[in-house]
Amino acid sequence: MIVLTPFLLFKNSFPKFIIRPFVFLLIIGSIHVILNNNLQFTFIKIYGGLLIMILFFYYLINHVDFNIKYLFYWYCMFSYYISLIGIFQAISFLLNFKFGYDFSWCLNKWAVVRGGLIGIRLNSIISEPTYLATILSPCIYVSIKNLISRSSFIYTKFQSIILISVMILTTSTIGYLGLLISVLLLTNTIRLRFIIFGIFISFFGFSLSYNYVPDFKQRVDAAKGLWIDNDFRLINTNNSSFVLFNNLHVAKENLSKYPLFGTGLGSHETAFKKYTLTRSLIQYDFEFNIKDGNSLFIRLCTETGLVGVFFVLAFIFKGFIYKTNYEDERLILNQAISQSIFVLLILVLIRQGNYMLNGLPLIFLLYHFNRKEFDQLVSTSE
Repeated sequence: MIVLTPFLLFKNSFPKFIIRPFVFLLIIGSIHVILNNNLQFTFIKIYGGLLIMILFFYYLINHVDFNIKYLFYWYCMFSYYISLIGIFQAISFLLNFKFGYDFSWCLNKWAVVRGGLIGIRLNSIISEPTYLATILSPCIYVSIKNLISRSSFIYTKFQSIILISVMILTTSTIGYLGLLISVLLLTNTIRLRFIIFGIFISFFGFSLSYNYVPDFKQRVDAAKGLWIDNDFRLINTNNSSFVLFNNLHVAKENLSKYPLFGTGLGSHETAFKKYTLTRSLIQYDFEFNIKDGNSLFIRLCTETGLVGVFFVLAFIFKGFIYKTNYEDERLILNQAISQSIFVLLILVLIRQGNYMLNGLPLIFLLYHFNRKEFDQLVSTSE
C-alpha cells in the first residue's frame, strides 16, 4: 500500500470527502503532541497509516467503478476459504496433525489457542479466534439469511452451514453476539417459526460453550464479577474481561479532561500509562491492548473525544438500511450488504480497537458507498 498509493494518487484525484476529517485529526493530534499527551512517532504512524489505507482502498473501489456488490461477493468468498482452512485446522487437531492446525511456523503474530469445544478454538490463518469471528460476521448474516429464507445468496446451504459451524467453534463471545444481532435483524417479521429459529440459533452456541467449555464459562463469570459485582479478585481480573474494563476506565479518565476532541490518534497508549488500574487498584502486572484499547469505541473516546465518537456513530447510522419498500433485487442486495456490515461494525466498536486491522477502512468505505448506491437507485425508481 505504501508503494502503490503515491502512484494511485498521482493518477487519480484526491477524494474530497476525507479532507475535512483528516485536517481536523491533524490539528488535534499536533496540538497534543506539543502538550506531551501523545508521542510524535506514534501519531505520525497512526495518522499516516490510516490515511494511506483509506486512499488505497478508495482507489480500489474506484477501480471497479464502485461496484460494491462485486467487492462484497469476493469478501464473502475469501471469508469462506478462510473458514475451510478453519475446518482443516479442526480436523488436523483431532487427528493430531500438528502442521495442519499450528500455523506458527509460517505466520507472524499467530498462535494456537487451546480450549473451546474440541480442545482448540478455531482461528484459521487469523491471529485470534475473536478476530476470525469478527471477520466472518457479515458472512454469518448472509448464511443465516439463506437458511431462514431458503435462498442461495452468495453461498449454498452447505457453505452457509460450514460458516456457522466455524463461527461456533471459535467459541468467541463477540462472535456469538454477532449471531444474535444477525438473527434479530433477519427476523423482523412476527412469524412464529422465524422467532423460534432465531432464538435457537442465537443461544445454541452460547449455551453449549458456557456449559461445556471451561475457559468460555470463566470469561462470562469473570465479566459478571467485574461489571456487576465489582469483584477484583485475581480470578476475575486475569482475563480479557478485565482488559476491556481497565481500558474503559482509562478512556473515562482521559475523556473527563479532554471531552470534546480527545488527545489525538495514537494517544491511548500515553493515556493508559497514566490511568491504568494496574498501577493503583490492582497491584500486579496485567497490561494488554495498551495501544488499541481493546475496543474501537473506547479508543475513539480517548483519541477523538465525544466529537469523534458522534461522527462514527452518525456515519454508521446514516449508512444503515433497515428495510426497503421496493421489490427491486438490487435494493434488496444493498439492504443485505448494509445489515451484514453493520453487524461487523458493532462488533468492532465493542471488541477491536485497531483502526487498520483486517482491512477495516475498506469495510467502512464499502458500507458508505453501498448506502450511496442504494439512495441513487431509490431516486431513479421513484
